[in-house]
This record gives sequence, C-alpha cells and structure tokens, in this order.
Amino acid sequence: MRPLNAALGAVALTAGLLNGLLCGCADPGGLKVAGPAQTAAPTAGPVQVVEGPGQPPLRRPASFVIGDSVRLTGLRWRTWGGPTAEATGEVSGNWCLPACRATPYQARVTLAGLVRKDRSAYYGRAEVVADGLPPEQHRELRDLRLFVPQR
Repeated sequence: MRPLNAALGAVALTAGLLNGLLCGCADPGGLKVAGPAQTAAPTAGPVQVVEGPGQPPLRRPASFVIGDSVRLTGLRWRTWGGPTAEATGEVSGNWCLPACRATPYQARVTLAGLVRKDRSAYYGRAEVVADGLPPEQHRELRDLRLFVPQR
C-alpha cells in the first residue's frame, strides 16, 4: 500500500505546483486590457457616390445632383470614406421653387448606407438639413436614395 500512497502524494504535489505556476502570478483584480480597440477593416477600394446611371463615380464632389430635383453646390467635406460622409454647402432644386430660385438654402449633408461592390463602396442614402426651410419641404430631404451601380 505504501507505493500507492506515494504515487497519490506525488500527483497531488504536482497538481498543486502546476496550479501555483498557472495562477500564482495572476493579479487578484483580474485581467486588464489597455490600448484602443481594433477598428473594422478598411474598405478594399475607394468610397464613391454616383449621380445616376451612366454618370462617373465621384469622390468628395464639390457639387452633386440627387435624382432630378435636389441640387447640392459648394460642398465642403468634413469627413469622407467612413460609414458616413458629412459636408456643408447649399441646396436648391425644383422642390423649393420659387423660394430658392435666386438664393439656395445653406445646408448640411450626410451620406450613409455604404454598399460594397467589387473593389469599391458607394453611399446609398443621403440626408439634407437646410437652414430656414419650411418643415413640409424638409421632410422631402430626409431619406434620399442615391444611385448605386449594379456591377
């Protein structure tokens, strides 16, 4: 019986030492992680916007037409290429006539809804907030669908 007791004692001692080695250096407060979180993988290619079928893709356009009636001009982009793009500029078009015929409204533009195609991505939605625009006309600029090429 002695060899069995010695073997059990050796196993218990080994388990205790192994436990001490694996857990003995751990901080009682738990694991602490430092540094920034990983960011999403960047888009494989450029992020663009397209005015309509047959039109070339654009990056950071100074002017842009959405559909047949919303005309954005004087765009100055604060951000571009991420999940959203933001710019300031002016908006006019047939929907606001006659009020904006001579003077367009100052506007903030947000593009969103990235759609990935091949090696590019395209913004698929736009929202335009125009200063001084009557509420009923502002609703027309809330969720505008942008053209996204099929390829």
